[in-house]
Amino acid sequence: MTSDSPIVLLETDTFREAVNQAINAANLTQSAKSPDEWKTVVSHWKGAIALMKNVPSSSPNYVVAQQKIIEYQKNLNYADKNAIAGK
Repeated sequence: MTSDSPIVLLETDTFREAVNQAINAANLTQSAKSPDEWKTVVSHWKGAIALMKNVPSSSPNYVVAQQKIIEYQKNLNYADKNAIAGK
């Protein structure tokens, strides 16, 4: 076991955690109706974006993470509009 192992695990966990957060956000999007529910969706997308931004450039998932940030930002904007519009 090398001293790098915990760091590698941490990087993988950050990416995985971000994906899980995004899955939760996507699932909540399917059922969100009230402004409060949309605000919860917004919160989940913001969390997923923040986690993706924490994926280090040394990570094998870095390029994918950068693409996901853009994708998640679009989803966040959609959820934000619904939260404000009160759909």
